[in-house]
Amino acid sequence: MNHIMVKTREQVSVCVIDCEVITSMAWDEENNRGAAVWGIRVEFSDGEVVDLPDLCTRQSEVEALKTKLEGAVLSPDFLGDVVDDYLGYIYGLPFCQ
Repeated sequence: MNHIMVKTREQVSVCVIDCEVITSMAWDEENNRGAAVWGIRVEFSDGEVVDLPDLCTRQSEVEALKTKLEGAVLSPDFLGDVVDDYLGYIYGLPFCQ
């Protein structure tokens, strides 16, 4: 569990309070046209907002990630690691050790 210290020296968990699926357009060289790509905007209880705009071309995969992140006790510092692991899982990539 990740914690931050406040002036009272009491430990407070940082958690995800909101997730939103976002979309943008990227150029598809193979088909010579624009293609929708999906990402996620994550808001944390400490007020930090992180946008990861270009994760996947399948909306359903990003929706599943959103569901997994909602309410998670997670520091913004580790969001990238969680997303990397998830992308490795859906694309069948080996985990780095």
